[in-house]
Amino acid sequence: MKARNYIGLMILTSLLLSGCQATPAQDIVANKNDHQTEQSKAESVVDSTEVADDEKIVSEGYSESFASDSGDVIINIQVGQVKVRPIPVMQAEAQDISVDDVKQWSKAFFGTEDVYEGNSQMTKSEIQEEILLRQQWINDRDRLITEEGYTEEAADAVIQSYQEEIDNLKAHYESAPEDDDRQKTDWTFHPASYYMKTAEDGEDEDWGNLDKTDKLKVIGDCDGKMAYVSASNRSTPDYQLHSIMFYWDDEQAGWENNGKSSISQEEAVKLTNQKLKELTDGEWTVNAVWSIGNQWRIQYVPSIDQIPCVYSTIDYTADDTYASNLDYEQIDFSVTDDQIVSAEWDTPMKVTSADSQTSELKSFAELYDAFKTYMKVSTSVSSLGLMEDDSEDAAVNITKIQQMYCRVKEKNTDNTYQYVPVYAFLGKISVSGTEDTNDSIFCLIHAIDGTIINAGLGY
Repeated sequence: MKARNYIGLMILTSLLLSGCQATPAQDIVANKNDHQTEQSKAESVVDSTEVADDEKIVSEGYSESFASDSGDVIINIQVGQVKVRPIPVMQAEAQDISVDDVKQWSKAFFGTEDVYEGNSQMTKSEIQEEILLRQQWINDRDRLITEEGYTEEAADAVIQSYQEEIDNLKAHYESAPEDDDRQKTDWTFHPASYYMKTAEDGEDEDWGNLDKTDKLKVIGDCDGKMAYVSASNRSTPDYQLHSIMFYWDDEQAGWENNGKSSISQEEAVKLTNQKLKELTDGEWTVNAVWSIGNQWRIQYVPSIDQIPCVYSTIDYTADDTYASNLDYEQIDFSVTDDQIVSAEWDTPMKVTSADSQTSELKSFAELYDAFKTYMKVSTSVSSLGLMEDDSEDAAVNITKIQQMYCRVKEKNTDNTYQYVPVYAFLGKISVSGTEDTNDSIFCLIHAIDGTIINAGLGY
């Protein structure tokens, strides 16, 4: 079960140019000190000028507009000063979720480590209820056709699957307990099927691939609600998984799609910022905040020495031998009214070393020219995930150029990663004058060698 449901913002994020991402909505650091028409032509880049102990201005800004080569999108640039700090390349590696992590999350959400195994268990009465429910579905074949839109053949297949589940439930009835006799956890990771097998599953289920994932799942009480903490580790050629999540047994409880949260965005961030301190050490920045009904969604990304890290979805469908199969690190929360109903930490990374000297960055003027070339060639209505009907008034409005760290996979390695300094070109899509809510990254340029980074591929 996944605690988060990315819709809207995250769908858009994956549709934009390779590597686009929602970007810091606020500069909040947790666990550290607590605390158009065509306008004038692009302004020239000035010589680097020191403005702080280690920060330099590499550009006084740009103001220009140009069309993409496809001719259906206008790119507007309106950015102010670009400031950078000398930062080293960092070596890093993914970390397994540990038993101690699960204990820490249990303590944070349940207030205790006295918790129970989270494997599926059904009592005799629960099995009887499930059998009765499926029998009602079988007896209502007409509803599948008239209301659900199934063909007669498809409806028969669904009914057959219900009957198979009934047979499996009956087979487990005699061995099922009268009452929930769940055991206290012994804090041991198991193959995933240990927690995922249910009484509905048949004996012929193939769990081989799934059992390459090790899991530890516990159940406890969170403010009177049954809830879980679940951790997963997997390192296989198809994908890696290092994740820990908390979620209510009924994640939809209290959620109203057309409602409005009882707390403000600032209050929700304050709530999750405090909880974050209980879950993990480190430096974190709020990357995106959005609401769905009366629920706030808040995403954090790691920062390294107050430089935020890039977040993007990984393209697991890419046929690229060099592509990464490891998600970017993030922690996200779902807050229904004033209650945290889910949290998830994906891919904890550990910085293992830093280059002893900072590398010299390429001329910003050269990198800006590379950005313009990239935007002209790669930007189109389809690449932005827009409909063809939007082609007459679609625009990308670049309003900020920010220094960030981007995790890249070293080519010809299985699991070697670096955090490298990049320039991120941020902005919003505009259609008929209406802009997106959150900024996205439209281009990432390696600040040392000048190459375009495809965050979706991880290099």
